Amino acid sequence: MSRQCLNCDSYNDSDALHCDQCGASLGAGGAIHGKLRNRSLPWLILTTLLVTLIGLQWSSRSVDPSSEDPDVDPATLKRNPLAGDEIPVTSDLVDIGNLPPGSGNGGTGDSPPLLWGWIDIEDPLGLSLARVPAVMSAQGWLVVPRVSLLGAHQAWFRRGLEGEGQLVEGAFRTGDDLSLWRIEPLPPIDSAPLVPWQSDQAVWRIFPTGGRQQWDPEGPMIRIGSFLRGKVEGGSPAILVQEGSIVGWIPGEQLAGAWLWAGPDEDRLQGASLKEFQRAEFEGGQIAEARKVLDRNLSDLAALQGVARARGRPQILSESEIPPPYQRTRLALATLDRLKSGLSSADPGAYFDQLELADFLWLEAPQLCSLWLSLALRAGDEARLSRAVQVGDIILGYHQQSDDWQQSIDLLPDLWSAGAESHRSTDNIGLAVQWIVEGRRRFPADDTLRLLDAERLLDDGQLDSSADLLEQPVVRSDLKVLRQGLIERLELERRVAGRILIRFTPGATVIRATALVGGVPIDFVVDTGASATSIPPGALAPLGIEIDSDTPRRRVRTASDEFDAPAVALPRVDLGGAVVDGMMATVLDLPGQFNTGLLGMDFLGRFRIDLDVERGWLLLEPR
Repeated sequence: MSRQCLNCDSYNDSDALHCDQCGASLGAGGAIHGKLRNRSLPWLILTTLLVTLIGLQWSSRSVDPSSEDPDVDPATLKRNPLAGDEIPVTSDLVDIGNLPPGSGNGGTGDSPPLLWGWIDIEDPLGLSLARVPAVMSAQGWLVVPRVSLLGAHQAWFRRGLEGEGQLVEGAFRTGDDLSLWRIEPLPPIDSAPLVPWQSDQAVWRIFPTGGRQQWDPEGPMIRIGSFLRGKVEGGSPAILVQEGSIVGWIPGEQLAGAWLWAGPDEDRLQGASLKEFQRAEFEGGQIAEARKVLDRNLSDLAALQGVARARGRPQILSESEIPPPYQRTRLALATLDRLKSGLSSADPGAYFDQLELADFLWLEAPQLCSLWLSLALRAGDEARLSRAVQVGDIILGYHQQSDDWQQSIDLLPDLWSAGAESHRSTDNIGLAVQWIVEGRRRFPADDTLRLLDAERLLDDGQLDSSADLLEQPVVRSDLKVLRQGLIERLELERRVAGRILIRFTPGATVIRATALVGGVPIDFVVDTGASATSIPPGALAPLGIEIDSDTPRRRVRTASDEFDAPAVALPRVDLGGAVVDGMMATVLDLPGQFNTGLLGMDFLGRFRIDLDVERGWLLLEPR
């Protein structure tokens, strides 16, 4: 490789000791390199790493050739895709390669050889966490921002290009903005070494375009680990060099200031693997636990448990440090997908059980709560519905006016309706009534709760109050059917006021009913065309009736036969509240009606009869 003279910028043979043009010595760079080679191994590892350009803001800043890089041709900036805000930090992989030497003058000679490339950082799921432009030192070390490595599983330098290597070990101090990392294998490409900054030597600022300008530190500097951080005008990223070696860099806006290599702080630095870095800086925190929701190797329930546990973990990362794939918006979307699976699962309640209101607040995704409440509705059991309505009360108390919570608020009346139906299905009428009344108190305008309340009032015989609730029409088709049924029932209740209603199958040609005879239930066919009542022989024993030679008999005529049958005295007969005492009944089996009696006009004649076969109503009113 030819050597460029620091005095006249001419090129010479690689083994030349003096410039062929001006006679200046070419040994300064070699002397620096020699000093570096004579250092101990820890010094070598820590002093050769800071060759990286931590230019995370290359995509948001443009190089100003007039103020910061006077030697750069504006036409070159337009042609060079790496100039300023055109640097494709998040674009497809590009080969940055070796940038050209600078064109400035002033005694620095040629710009040092720099091996530029991208650091591609991935998490355990293969998600891209960051793509950082960087420069590798002569010994294969890089400087990487702490925030870029949070959550990382592996990181590659120049992936797919000449000089490719993977980060294998580093030296970092917990909480510091920068850390040193070595790659393997070591690329067979020249790059400049890193040496400590010397306050008595000129510093040159080399830009990504290859342009350069002389630079002096501004004001006092702060020691941070192995580095000195100082103020700098402008935020354009650049490498800081002295005598052909890297002594620091200006990363850009994301990492403010100029960072100069000051030598290792060996007592406080620790060498470690990337995994050990994660244990110190990332694992055990909220985001490390919550990112499980992104892992498709985990079941839905296990992934949701990670979200639920996240809130109880320490907040290790600040909001600005959370890697883009783990931002709460993305975690919320992944949680949404998991909960959606619960709606179609055989056990939606298990999905509901994993989360609570505080999780949606932590995810900053109140819209997720409506899906979660839907899982409680789908489960339908009283315990989950009770928990859901308690959350609903909190939402009403704190977020009633918020549009973000409106979907959840709209579901709350359905929870109360479902709770009432759940209790009613288990014949727990008292609790069902409580849910209806409480639901109506909270949501008096809800149609479903209003109709359930109308039905409750009908059950209690409060016909006028029920009628008031049924007057208002409804929009939903299912509620229209419910309302019409309640209106018909109200009409019936008013029609039967003071009378006894016996229901049977609407449209049936045979009216069947069960009556209590002396407290014993007996099935009867109710026949207004029959004159006498009969009971089956099987009913005698339960009634304690015996037939002997003294039992009177009745002449029975049928369409095909005529015979005598025993006639017995019956105890009180009660048909749904219609009571008759002192009746006689013939003992016989009805043709084709096993163990069934016949209730004739000797019973029915004691009442005024209103029969509606289409509706299945038999109304009996005492005479």
